[in-house]
Amino acid sequence: MKNKARHGCLTAWLIYLIFTYSVMSLILFFNSGKAPEDTTENMVLLMGSVGILNIFFCILLFYWVKLGFWGILGTNLISLTIHIINDFEISHSIFGMFCLIALFGLLQLKKNNVSGWKNLE
Repeated sequence: MKNKARHGCLTAWLIYLIFTYSVMSLILFFNSGKAPEDTTENMVLLMGSVGILNIFFCILLFYWVKLGFWGILGTNLISLTIHIINDFEISHSIFGMFCLIALFGLLQLKKNNVSGWKNLE
């Protein structure tokens, strides 16, 4: 296994994503009783579980596993679908897609003339 180097911006972004997904999941799990009237508790728990999956996928990216990126893409699409079906505020899903686009862009940054995307296995 060769020594892989990660760009500092990518590392900072992954840490930010893990922190954000952790905080949002905790808020969803512990404030599910205070959800808006049109939101069921199961839907809030589902969204919290999606956040936990995103944390797992970010950790996979730390270990250079390409499945992490595709997993985050999949959970963002699931989140977008849930928001559209239930008439939730769609700005959260749009922000999630922005984070995914930023992640893809940061994976293109090179360290030692190799991009992060090429380091993914």
